[in-house]
Amino acid sequence: MHRYLATTIQGFALLPLFTLAGAAAASEKGFTTLFDGKSLDGWIGATEVYEAKGGVLASKAGKFGELYTKNTYGDFIFRCEFRLTPGANNGIALRAPGKGDPAYVGIESQVLDNSAKKFQQLKPYQFHGSLYGVAPAKRGALKPLGAWNEQEIRCLGRHVRVKLNGKVIVDVDLDEVAPDGKTIDGKRHPGLTRQSGHLGLLGHNERVEYRKLRVIEVTREQAEAIEAAGATLNPPN
Repeated sequence: MHRYLATTIQGFALLPLFTLAGAAAASEKGFTTLFDGKSLDGWIGATEVYEAKGGVLASKAGKFGELYTKNTYGDFIFRCEFRLTPGANNGIALRAPGKGDPAYVGIESQVLDNSAKKFQQLKPYQFHGSLYGVAPAKRGALKPLGAWNEQEIRCLGRHVRVKLNGKVIVDVDLDEVAPDGKTIDGKRHPGLTRQSGHLGLLGHNERVEYRKLRVIEVTREQAEAIEAAGATLNPPN
């Protein structure tokens, strides 16, 4: 575990779990575990589409549906590990209302086997880590199939950042990537204006395994101060 680093920025006394860029990695203390490793307690929605066993929460092959956290989150940092199967397609819902297509009524961060031949003709905003229909992710950070990947998604106000295996693959201001609500896929995404909602896992017929799902909420004041100073919360070891 790493020691806390206390920081005060522009009059805001930040909780000491945030560090300025280049400082020591932050502790995991303060994060809330979303998955107990053995059950779907704390989750709602299409529970029949997912199974919990041996510390792994997995979408079932041949099943389609959304699994959501019971709680909702506004400004937060979400971390997890995931493992893909060949041709896997899934997603992580952000600030989703729990009804409707989360890629549009909320925000969906794509989870995908970028190496699959069937996906090679996709649009840039459909590959792994992309905010579906809104912002394409940089490619090349996924580990080979069968390996566990570490991912962190940070939603602070209008800023969304996705870090995969220590590399930032998405780092956007939602107002800049969708000026006047116009997105690169040409479709309406009313979910971009939401300030809070559920986290979710979006089963798309293939098996994807998740573990170590956890989240930490921050206040709007803390989020604004972190953004103003360029502060980061680094991934765990």
